[in-house]
Amino acid sequence: MSYCTVDDLRAEGFKQEDYSDEQLERLIAASCEFIDRITGQWFELRGKVIRLDGRGGENLPLPVFLAELHSIKVNHEEISDYVLYNRMEDRMYPKIFRYAKWPVGRLNIEIIGRWGYVKEDGTTPDDIKRAAMKIAMYYFPALSNSEAQKERNLRGLLVSEHTDGHSYSLSGSAVADLYKNIITGDTEVDDILRRYMRTGVRMRCV
Repeated sequence: MSYCTVDDLRAEGFKQEDYSDEQLERLIAASCEFIDRITGQWFELRGKVIRLDGRGGENLPLPVFLAELHSIKVNHEEISDYVLYNRMEDRMYPKIFRYAKWPVGRLNIEIIGRWGYVKEDGTTPDDIKRAAMKIAMYYFPALSNSEAQKERNLRGLLVSEHTDGHSYSLSGSAVADLYKNIITGDTEVDDILRRYMRTGVRMRCV
């Protein structure tokens, strides 16, 4: 995944002699994963099989915008009697309507398609690109520089990070801050992330 590019960071002053392309790619990957985990969705088109709980109602809330629907199965049987709400204005709260209702069950609904909160042309929203770039720039220092990491690692949000740059754990104070709507401490970034945060939809991706 990549919501911003190495060239974007180079344009902001990340010089080749200080940061290799590989390091910047790792910073970007960590930044994008952080955004996905905080918002509960993602911002590029990804082909996935997603399984959801049926709750007995007519409306099935989707965890992420479904840009292209390939098939839906309910209790292992493919169905076609539904209406998918996937207009651009539905991106934040996408759903599928069905008069016959969605039978109650655990992960008994299987949806195959291409998912992601994207613009009409299928690309990442500009403000998410901006957030990804700022997080990579200001909060994820060069992974080889331990002193810089102590000074700039998400202002105390990160307490550990694997060397592959793709996983991390949050401090207890950071978790408390999330409940106060403080995510990174950068007002611009926090405002962007809060606009996209989703909760409450139980799913399993395959």
